[in-house]
Amino acid sequence: MEQELPIGVKLLNLFLRIVVGCLVLILIAIPVALILDIIGIFD
Repeated sequence: MEQELPIGVKLLNLFLRIVVGCLVLILIAIPVALILDIIGIFD
């Protein structure tokens, strides 16, 4: 497993990780925002 990956594959992997991370953050943030809205912090 010491084979060097092409730079394009590394960039694609990094890009996919960033996209997945953003999606996870959004999925977490939506219910949190809804709960805070229900509690009444955002008046």
